Amino acid sequence: MSTIIQFPVTDKQKASDIEVVIDKALGSIPKIDREKIRFELIKTIDSYDAFFTEWSLTVPEDSSETLKKQIYDIARQEHERKMLMLADIIRLKIRVLVAEYHRKG
Repeated sequence: MSTIIQFPVTDKQKASDIEVVIDKALGSIPKIDREKIRFELIKTIDSYDAFFTEWSLTVPEDSSETLKKQIYDIARQEHERKMLMLADIIRLKIRVLVAEYHRKG
């Protein structure tokens, strides 16, 4: 039995921390160009979407509820690890996009 589990991003604090990093990095960019850079960042994030938000788990049908819960808990821990990776990717990508903008200008 294979199941796709959706993990919603519920931690608003982490999301707001990332927004602060993005806004700070974009502070040196004229307002008119900020949306273009933000759009490029969103494209990057969207390209990773399923990798960070979906898990395919195969659990034997005769598994106990305890085993299913343990598997789910491990998947939840891995999801948290992946969300930290995504945050690092966002931080690095915004730096690259801002540096490229300044290099062109």
